[in-house]
Amino acid sequence: MCILLILQLLSSNIIAKATTISYTAISHLHIAMYILVFVVIIMATAVVFLLLKIKRIKKSQGSQAKIDTGLLHLLIDNMPDFIYIKDTESKFIIANKYLADIVRVANPKDLIGKSDFDYYPKDMAQKFFDDEQDIIKKKVPLINQEEFGLDANNNPIVVSTTKVPWIDEYGNVKGIIGIGRNITKLKEAQKEIIAQSINLQEVNALLEERHEHIQQQAEELTMQAGSLKDLNNELQKSNDTKDKFISIIAHDLKNPFNAIINFSELLIMKFADTMQPKQLEMLRIINSSSISAYSLLENMLFWAKAQSSAIPCRPVVLNIGDQISEVIDFLEVSAKLKNIVVINEASTSLNVYADTNMVAAILRNLVTNAIKFTNKNGEIRISTTIDAKNAYISIADSGIGMNGEQIRKLFSKDKEIMKGTSGESGTGLGLILCIEFARQNGGNITVKSEVVHGSTFILSLPLPATL
Repeated sequence: MCILLILQLLSSNIIAKATTISYTAISHLHIAMYILVFVVIIMATAVVFLLLKIKRIKKSQGSQAKIDTGLLHLLIDNMPDFIYIKDTESKFIIANKYLADIVRVANPKDLIGKSDFDYYPKDMAQKFFDDEQDIIKKKVPLINQEEFGLDANNNPIVVSTTKVPWIDEYGNVKGIIGIGRNITKLKEAQKEIIAQSINLQEVNALLEERHEHIQQQAEELTMQAGSLKDLNNELQKSNDTKDKFISIIAHDLKNPFNAIINFSELLIMKFADTMQPKQLEMLRIINSSSISAYSLLENMLFWAKAQSSAIPCRPVVLNIGDQISEVIDFLEVSAKLKNIVVINEASTSLNVYADTNMVAAILRNLVTNAIKFTNKNGEIRISTTIDAKNAYISIADSGIGMNGEQIRKLFSKDKEIMKGTSGESGTGLGLILCIEFARQNGGNITVKSEVVHGSTFILSLPLPATL
């Protein structure tokens, strides 16, 4: 009955503790520890009680009882726990070898009749004694109490101790039965796991904080994206309005400028011989300025349409020689004003596959620039070549030329706007339109130039597929 009572107390205590800590971050370690202690306590307690039982009956059983007692002593001496029985004065009656080794006694029998005061510091021994006397007085077991002890090298350790009252069949307390296990490593592991758990909680809190911060930033970015979208829509509307406005102005001004150009050319052709030189010079300036202004309007109109994607590219087979001749005729007066000779060496039978209006705009801008940056009495030479896929229109002038930096920025919007050799001005839109139109037609524009020695612009355009 005594053993069953002890086992019942031990099991109820262990289960209660396991249930209590099951909700903590380190519950599995605690449960494993308590189960281990519980199993050891059951085994050791059973062994001790069997030993006591055998001692009571060994006189009647003779040598066989001695053999059983020896086997049981062998068993408890090989268990890694403190196992002992003490009388009512807390003096050892039985102790196993593990306990004897801890207190540095050669033979467990040497412990009999001794107490903890003989082996431990006074304050520690007094604590053990007080607990045992309280158990004897109240007949209440002490289950799994964690207390400090010493190892064989007098180093402090943590011991899980269970002590129960030893009660005979008449209900009299004969002493206490105790078992203890060194759980120092388990406690250290427990502390380490607790520390890790705390660190993980801190890391988790930090991650949650960062997640909230990132979430907040994401929300702010979403709001900014919405604002930018609204702003972009407003800018797009404003840009569309601007392009439409430019297109309307340029379109409405084309007819008056055409009239000025045509009438000035007619006057020059009809009355050049009868006019005074100064009047003729002024008329030529009017014609040249009108052509420059007309080219500017054309570029603005093309640029506005290009920005609004209103210029479709419709390539056809066209004669490039005819296109070049039309441009030369259109700019003839501008060239004569600076006494520039335009030499046309282009093939009259060369066809390309490109958009007629875009090619005209490219050639007009390139030849206008050649006139603009060529000094008086200079020369412009236009020629053509082909390869297996493309035709190449070369417009070479004897003008002021360009350095490497000027060439690099030639087709960009941030280039410096230069005046011509006679003070001609411009907007810089012409070459930007030229490169865009050339690329839309599957071609390109390359430049060769040297300061003082002039520039050569080479326009490439695809040949018709049948060529």
